[in-house]
Amino acid sequence: MNTRNRYHYVSKVITCVLSLVLIIMSCAVPVHAEVEDVEATPSRISLSSLEETIDSYVDMYQKKTAAVSIVAIKNGKTIVNKAYGFADIEQQRKADASTIFEWGSGSKMLVWTSVMQLVEQGKLDLDTDIQEYLPKGFLKKLEYDAPITLMNLMNHNAGWEDRMIDLWYLSENEIMDLGETLQKFEPNQIYKPGSVMAYSNFGVAMAGYIVEVQSGQPFYEYVNEHIFKPLNMKDTSIHPSHQDRPDVVLRRNKIQGYTTNLELIRKNRVYLSIYPAGGAIGTAEDAAKFLAALMPVNSSNLLFNYKDTLDEMLSTSLYYDGTSIPRIAHGFFEVEYWASALEHGGNTLAFSSKFVFDPESNFGLVVMTNQFNEQVYCVGLVNKVFGNNYSSSSVTSGNEGYYLTTRRASSGFTKGYSVFNLKKYSTFELSNFTNVVESDGIVEKVSFPYGDYLPVSSLTINLIKGSFISLAIAILFSLIALIGYLIRLLTYKLKRWEMPGKGFNIYHVGINVAGVAFILNTIILFTRAISNSTYSSLRIHFILNILYMILAVAYLILLIYKLRKISCSKKRKSIYIMSGISAFIFAGFIMGWDLYF
Repeated sequence: MNTRNRYHYVSKVITCVLSLVLIIMSCAVPVHAEVEDVEATPSRISLSSLEETIDSYVDMYQKKTAAVSIVAIKNGKTIVNKAYGFADIEQQRKADASTIFEWGSGSKMLVWTSVMQLVEQGKLDLDTDIQEYLPKGFLKKLEYDAPITLMNLMNHNAGWEDRMIDLWYLSENEIMDLGETLQKFEPNQIYKPGSVMAYSNFGVAMAGYIVEVQSGQPFYEYVNEHIFKPLNMKDTSIHPSHQDRPDVVLRRNKIQGYTTNLELIRKNRVYLSIYPAGGAIGTAEDAAKFLAALMPVNSSNLLFNYKDTLDEMLSTSLYYDGTSIPRIAHGFFEVEYWASALEHGGNTLAFSSKFVFDPESNFGLVVMTNQFNEQVYCVGLVNKVFGNNYSSSSVTSGNEGYYLTTRRASSGFTKGYSVFNLKKYSTFELSNFTNVVESDGIVEKVSFPYGDYLPVSSLTINLIKGSFISLAIAILFSLIALIGYLIRLLTYKLKRWEMPGKGFNIYHVGINVAGVAFILNTIILFTRAISNSTYSSLRIHFILNILYMILAVAYLILLIYKLRKISCSKKRKSIYIMSGISAFIFAGFIMGWDLYF
């Protein structure tokens, strides 16, 4: 009897426990389902609260904001479409959804889409040498026999150096035919195709020109017909001067550009010579239509005849060296936020933009600002919405040193800008790059989505330092010589002695005056270069530098010839020799840093 009672008791307990478990599970299921049904951004911000989140974020940084336009889309539908701040701070003109911004390098996505449309039609092949699509002899500065393909252009690894001059024009009257511009603009090829990733505006514009040649239409006409028109993007233009959309131009002229400190950039209406690489302007709302078309819902596809073409374009075409980590998807940069996303940023002289989308969840974000090199929204807000996914690479200790970006000029006077791009990284800082390539414990390359950095040898660093130290010494010698001459001149005048300046002394004074003039000329050259002067307008500075080299050689020859015959003190001869050394250093600096072309 007791045994039976215990049995019934245990049975009741088990039954109660099981019932309780079933009740808990039944309650949990709907809760779980409810969480799953809540749509959110990759960073888990619910779409219903996204606008409020963005409002709060903008409010936090409003003192640093000129204007920003933000559009978020999900499954082809607009979730947020708002503009904040002032398009023109001085005139207190507020930005709104109709405000026109510059896409900058985001325009490159239009090039890759156009290329893939022609690939789908069988008019282009991604692995064919691009010279088969170009007029004979079009490219004249290739250094390697390895072919350059459209895939190289998409992956930014065709090997071209960067070009800075003749990139922007201040007047639409200076714009030339795209093919003519590319031939004039052609940079040197300094890397073997496929060896390094060196972001190239020229390469993208070349792809745009190939679209032009194969389609039989100017690139802007092709984009208008095959991208803008199907997507009803009436507020966007990629015409070289945007004159195909007069209303868009009118609205573009009503917005100003600013620095991150809200200082007005006065000359902010410029024209890109190789316009397919960054010439588009339009509203953020229109740009979002383009992103939505890259994430079609169901079977709707407005850009391609077959979904396979879109899938191919958005698939990985370049991995980080020695890894299976995606880097570029046919021109679209692959970035690992909390979700894998495709993106492209853009910068012009007074505008910044970022286009980011996740094809898996069909979520996309467009951010456009009228501030140069803007980071608060184009980086900070994007990280907030997509989730900042910090990762590090393993780096062997003892690899700190100087590194130089592969996106650089290697010839002409603009190669001097590479000095400012030299960066010293510690071993810890190197580990923050997305990928590090090491061989026998030595770093050969470090990479992040938009570029590679290569180590610079100690010898090269010492040569660079030596050249600038020598330059400083030469400047000091010249100034001492001229100040000394002026003091002597004043002394002789006060004491009514015979004035100096006869004989060899006149050549000595002349070469030092020329040396100071060379320094001023070089300062003006670089100042004008960063102010978007054309190459032709800078030639006068090169001519003056060449003339200086001729004068320096003449002075050195004359100094060697006359030195023993000059009747003066050893101190005076030493000064003449110092001036000769200065002239030699200045001339060497001109030659070494290509300040003559």
